[in-house]
Amino acid sequence: MGQFGWAFLSGAVTGQGPASSIQFLQTADGELTGSSNFTYNSNSNSLFVTGTMIVSGTIQANTFDVIHTNVIEMEHSGSTSFGNDQTDNHIFTGSVTVVSGGLRHHYYKLTTAEHDVTAYDHIIGVSSSTAVVVNLPSASVAGYGRVLVIKDEWSTTRAEGSPITVSASAPNTIDHANTYQISGDSAALTLYSDGVSKWFIY
Repeated sequence: MGQFGWAFLSGAVTGQGPASSIQFLQTADGELTGSSNFTYNSNSNSLFVTGTMIVSGTIQANTFDVIHTNVIEMEHSGSTSFGNDQTDNHIFTGSVTVVSGGLRHHYYKLTTAEHDVTAYDHIIGVSSSTAVVVNLPSASVAGYGRVLVIKDEWSTTRAEGSPITVSASAPNTIDHANTYQISGDSAALTLYSDGVSKWFIY
């Protein structure tokens, strides 16, 4: 008679265990037994395991629905994609090292007279000769350390009376002022948020 490690049996069998439990040998010469920690539901075609599962070979599955994962080391070749929407946030604790390929930030080309900074804006290139207003989000919403770059990309010197105005939502401030105007030929402004109520120029 062939030997087996475990099997699901129905009908008259010699052994013990709760209903739907997978039967297995507790000892090499013992009777079959079962556990509520290892069961099979034939109606839903579901196998239930409570406890730790150690696999020395390869697991193949069409879908992994993981609630929590502890990873000691993970390597992956080829391209990867995190998230499916520009408003998704991905938080890393510790340092992030980019070995090759460069690091790209979200870029928005501004061609209208006014723009409300979105959650994913990082570089805003102003490509308009007319007066432009860029409205900053609240520093508390933006979060501490949020960095924003605003650059005048207009091909010629900006006309007098057509400034780029950066506006903070009250009572927020930009270096202790409510607004800041970018002036000069092809000027740029870089800001960071304190995560509370202030934006600072650096």
